[in-house]
Amino acid sequence: MKLLRLHTTDPYRNLAIEEYLFEHATEDTFLLWQNDRTVVIGKNQNPYVELDLDFIRSADIRVARRITGGGAVYHDMGNVNFTFISPAAKTGEIDFATYCAPMVKALKTLGAAVSLSGRNDLLLDGKKISGNAQHACGGRVLHHGTLLFDSDLTVLSRALRPDEEKLRAKAVRSVSSRVTNLRPYLPTVADTEDLMEALFSAVGGEWLPLPDNPEIDALAARNASQEWLFPERALLSRYALVRKKRYPFGTVEISLDMQGETVRDLHIGGDFFGTAPIAELEALLRHTDRGAARVRLGSVCLESYILGMNAQELLAQIFDK
Repeated sequence: MKLLRLHTTDPYRNLAIEEYLFEHATEDTFLLWQNDRTVVIGKNQNPYVELDLDFIRSADIRVARRITGGGAVYHDMGNVNFTFISPAAKTGEIDFATYCAPMVKALKTLGAAVSLSGRNDLLLDGKKISGNAQHACGGRVLHHGTLLFDSDLTVLSRALRPDEEKLRAKAVRSVSSRVTNLRPYLPTVADTEDLMEALFSAVGGEWLPLPDNPEIDALAARNASQEWLFPERALLSRYALVRKKRYPFGTVEISLDMQGETVRDLHIGGDFFGTAPIAELEALLRHTDRGAARVRLGSVCLESYILGMNAQELLAQIFDK
């Protein structure tokens, strides 16, 4: 295992380094890093729906978009982010348990009885201390997650705006009632530096020099661009119909431009996971009625686009009134 500590707190550069290593690393790699006051959304999420953008702008909080699916998370200097990169994974499928296990073991050793719960959360006393997400392609896997150590949970709960269905599914009334910090459970860990040292020690390996490549600069510039962060801005006026549904595997929101019973255009977003680009599925479903869409869906693995969804569910969400 190669070990790497990122010292910048710039979310756009940190995510760029992560993506660069995902594409170029030749050995398993473990990274620890921090972002200062940033909300990071999943690749398919709509920030206008998921975030309180007025509060975020007034509080001078940055917004970043990652290449993995899942929901929005808040980063500050009381939070530690971890990343596992496997260039030759045994499977190209989404697999949270394998990559969460080292963090669960390390935190238990430190005194926090953390467990993996649901699809991608680490819980402590029934509350979330870590959200995780993955990207898999060509046998390579990028897994990353948060570790709330001493984050400002008031700011976190103000910045994130999950829908009521999601909160009901979690049996909580608010974001703040669902999350907690690790610090009260780790009396021997003084601060985030102490926590990172303990995590590096638990994982073990050799230190990797910080990569420096023009490709990282280009990825960082893309990550900070308005086109990357807010592509939905151009979509808001394009679709007259929006159908949103919460499933056990996450929320799927489909914006539609219909001509009678035919899909002229559509945009699929949400906090679901998948390994294939959602744009491919959107292209497959354009200019179809229900029958044609069913036939086209029969030729692909739908779960590679929306993990957990079947064709009948997708067709119902698109075509049932």
